[in-house]
Amino acid sequence: MDAKTFNSRLSKALGCDPAEAAQLIEGLGSVFAREATELNSVAIPGFGTFVTSKKDEDIVVDPATGERVLTPPSITLGFQTSVVLRKKLAK
Repeated sequence: MDAKTFNSRLSKALGCDPAEAAQLIEGLGSVFAREATELNSVAIPGFGTFVTSKKDEDIVVDPATGERVLTPPSITLGFQTSVVLRKKLAK
């Protein structure tokens, strides 16, 4: 599903106009981004939890050249489905 379709379906589900739905989506995105940079998780009841993890910098070796390269630290965002959603998907 692309962003335009998501916005349209969300606005219909909430009974609001697409501009309000777009504003809601933008607000959710900014909350997720802020919480991810602070390494916090975000739980949505009945849906799942967005979990952040930080990988420290590391030295890797390029197998082709044998050159040692320093990889920078990074933050990744993962998703764990809730039990309720897993049961719905299993049906």
